Amino acid sequence: MQPPSLFAFDFAHLPMLGWLGAAAAPILIHLLSRQRYREMSWAAMEYLLRAIRRRTRRMQFEQWLLLAVRTLLIVLVVTAVAEPYFERIGLGAAATGRVHRVLAIDGSYSTAYRPGDQTRFDQAKQIARQIVEQSNQGDAFTLVLLASPPRVVVGTPSIAAGEVLAEINALRRLDTTLDLPGSVAAIKQLLDRAGRQDPGLAGHEVYVLSDLQRAGWAPQLSEAALTELRGRMRQLSDTAAVALIDVGQPEAENLAVAELDMAEPVATPAQNVRFTATLANLGRRPRSRQPVELLVDGRRVKQKEVELAAWGKASVELSHRFDTPGDHAVEVRTVGDQLDVDNHRWLAVPVRESLRVLCVDGRPSGLPFGGATDYLVRALAPERDPATPNLIRPDVATESALTERDLDPYDCVFLADVAQFTAGEAGRLRAYADRGGSLVFFLGGRVIAERYNRQLGPGRGGAGLLPARLGTVVSEPQYRLDPIDYAHPIVQAFRGRERAGLLTTPVMKHFRLELPKDTPAKVVLRTGAGEPLVVEQPVGRGRVVLVATAAGDLSWTAMPVWPSFVPLVQEIVAFCAGGQLKQRNLRVGQPLSASTAGPATGDEPAVVRTPDGESRDVPLATDAERGTLSFEETFAAGIYTVRFPRPDDRPRSFAVNVDTAEGDLTQLDDAEIAELWPDASLVREGGWERVDRETAAAIVHRGRLHVHLLYAALALIFVETFLAWRFGHHRT
Repeated sequence: MQPPSLFAFDFAHLPMLGWLGAAAAPILIHLLSRQRYREMSWAAMEYLLRAIRRRTRRMQFEQWLLLAVRTLLIVLVVTAVAEPYFERIGLGAAATGRVHRVLAIDGSYSTAYRPGDQTRFDQAKQIARQIVEQSNQGDAFTLVLLASPPRVVVGTPSIAAGEVLAEINALRRLDTTLDLPGSVAAIKQLLDRAGRQDPGLAGHEVYVLSDLQRAGWAPQLSEAALTELRGRMRQLSDTAAVALIDVGQPEAENLAVAELDMAEPVATPAQNVRFTATLANLGRRPRSRQPVELLVDGRRVKQKEVELAAWGKASVELSHRFDTPGDHAVEVRTVGDQLDVDNHRWLAVPVRESLRVLCVDGRPSGLPFGGATDYLVRALAPERDPATPNLIRPDVATESALTERDLDPYDCVFLADVAQFTAGEAGRLRAYADRGGSLVFFLGGRVIAERYNRQLGPGRGGAGLLPARLGTVVSEPQYRLDPIDYAHPIVQAFRGRERAGLLTTPVMKHFRLELPKDTPAKVVLRTGAGEPLVVEQPVGRGRVVLVATAAGDLSWTAMPVWPSFVPLVQEIVAFCAGGQLKQRNLRVGQPLSASTAGPATGDEPAVVRTPDGESRDVPLATDAERGTLSFEETFAAGIYTVRFPRPDDRPRSFAVNVDTAEGDLTQLDDAEIAELWPDASLVREGGWERVDRETAAAIVHRGRLHVHLLYAALALIFVETFLAWRFGHHRT
């Protein structure tokens, strides 16, 4: 049985109905025209009256008909201006025939909030099922999961209600945020496709079931992007009746582990590794003695308590000493709210016994400290007590190593005063960086700048490795360097240690570095004259550091013998190795990538184990040197483990975490929703503690009756003109 309809007017348009008084004008004119004549008895008139008595009834009918048409014409015009509408509560109001219904369910991670026995997502699915069950036979359905990116589950309008219900039941929430522009575009594509594939549909309805959370529904967009989004929303509303069904709670609060960082760039066995966790209280209630736990490989190793003010943040430091090398899963968690997804945060920590560095010497020499890499090797592995071995293990090779040696076992490759590179060498270096390796270029007197720019620079034919273009050699001695407020991680260790000698390093010669516009490159260190001296940028999954002066030629700089050289080189290596840690720790939705240690046939797939315990076979993209895996289905937060078919490839762990911007559960209010999507009907139920038939059916549809009234008035104008002509012809 269909719900009742209601004929109504917008309150703002009710005064227009006062003009209905104008409908009395034709009647008054008719009555006044009769009073203009005085009746007199006359014998000849009696004869005429008897002659026309037969036609009296017909003439009266014609006059009354014209009067009714003219009066109705005025009524229609005035009523249309007042914009009346038919309002129907429930389903099947948009059209009397078959209806296409788009079910758009918010699957972002805020819908995991559990106000009672069900999560918001479960409640949205329940309402969607009721909409399907209450629809008429023959109605068609499409289904889309709103997330980032949105997922179309049922893309072709389906009249098989049972199959649609099965898809709704199987729907899984994701740990992503809500992509509102992408979701609106996906819904519009479904409507357009339905119109093409099933032209017999009488109308379209869109049901958006969401918690209307501010982070997703008020995205930070440019003015142009926001205008485009609102335009798409208007187009969608012109095509279909849109209902926004709120499954959120206006006073919901949340607690989240917003950040988790490791203080050391590299973790080693028997080293006390420090972790800093930041908790965010996204609510009005302060939290006292909030517990925070540190877990390593699933085992709790530390616990502390923090104080959290309302809408405040607090950081806590936790530490752990790893006993064995290899990949370890570090987790920080807390408890105490109804949204558990962001109560956890993970780090995948590769614990290393040592870092391997390859030093490519572009100016070999048999003399002590006569080569381009001699000072570098000493800085990488200083002489120290054998009981505390160096973390870094340097190897020295000539330029031929770039084509003859496998670079992947090395965490970083230093290239010192290498004159030039062939296209093949540049390609191998680029592939190494793409797989996560880091490159450090020290220049010098043998460097041919034009060859560097051509083979390693950006643009056509270049490998895109250099963060800056090499210019001419500057021979203006500098005796003071500028660390640019110690902002970059490479020089942060020198803050407050001015006596370490970094600021007073003499530089006699250096290449002028020209940074392109809109570059991701960052200047680490400048000369006193403001010229960039050390520049870095990410390349592929690795990092590239370019030093504009020499590493072993004292006629260029005294840096190699200066006190700051050893810590500077060590910090460069730590920064490059830290990039590998970043590769292992991703945001939800970012693809994870890994390569085998050697050649792979591609016949056997790699296996990715997801946080829910499911194992997925993933094929490898292979070349002559190795196989590479790319896995994009990282839509759940937690630890992912990759196992390669080669027995000598150790398993690798990746941590995937949520974007906690979605953790602020504040909703848009009615005015904000009306401004964003004015043509949509908004249904709020203040918590959805009870979801029943009446709740699911409370969708308002309004027919545009005023348009039809205007068409009817136009038709009456032609009818009145024809009748006036026709009746006048008879009377003559």
